[in-house]
Amino acid sequence: MMKLQPTTLAWIALLMLSLVSIQAAGQSHAGTSRMAMTFVIAIVAWIKALIVIRYYLESRFAGPVFHRIMLIFASLAPLALMVSGLREL
Repeated sequence: MMKLQPTTLAWIALLMLSLVSIQAAGQSHAGTSRMAMTFVIAIVAWIKALIVIRYYLESRFAGPVFHRIMLIFASLAPLALMVSGLREL
């Protein structure tokens, strides 16, 4: 049996998470449901960013400061999406 490379598994995870976010976006209507799905999409985006940072950018090998900067940067868009979801409620 062929063993898959970590980057291949990461790509499959990114694909599956994209499908989850598409499904969540299709379920968002109005009010609380919309806010909940916005939060789900934001969390999925954050997880996807962490996967990209870990398996493709490999920032942890560049040093702890650069790695922390990348993690903070990756959290900005999901946080902004959550604030937007709260604001729409």
